[in-house]
Amino acid sequence: MKKGKCPKCGSENLDTGHIIGERIGYESDNECYFSGPMREFKVHVCSDCGYAEFYVDIEKRKSLFVKKKNS
Repeated sequence: MKKGKCPKCGSENLDTGHIIGERIGYESDNECYFSGPMREFKVHVCSDCGYAEFYVDIEKRKSLFVKKKNS
């Protein structure tokens, strides 16, 4: 959706915003865990069908990345 079109319905009627909260976080089941929470997600939403995509700040994610002990 970053390219201006909804992948679900094809609409160009999109909105962007943020989800920010103290209890929101993300932990990978496969690659890593975070030593701190990701508290902000950028969101792209289709105003016609409601489809949404969430993005994290990749530099912030890299700074919180810690490899699992048995990797």
